[in-house]
Amino acid sequence: MLNQTTLDLASSNGDLLYEGEIVEYRISPMSATANQTAAQNRLSMAVKVRFYNKTKEDADFEQRFSFFYDYPANSQLSSVKTEALETIFERITQDIFNASLADW
Repeated sequence: MLNQTTLDLASSNGDLLYEGEIVEYRISPMSATANQTAAQNRLSMAVKVRFYNKTKEDADFEQRFSFFYDYPANSQLSSVKTEALETIFERITQDIFNASLADW
């Protein structure tokens, strides 16, 4: 947000407040091989965000945001975790930014 707006970060009494928590973190198989084993896995993450805008209260919302990262089933999550989380975080934070500050 700091890179995309003229807003400044405040440790207290800010005009905008974000609260949230991770509500989903799961790995699931996405496609199968002929041997009935997973060919690809998906790491999914979702966060529930509460946004408060002191200057425009009708802009407040509570919303779930989610994204995923697919990786080969023969890879361990630990080997792709950094890239997966960066991809997921980038998308989720951009979606939160768009939902909360698209009209700035």
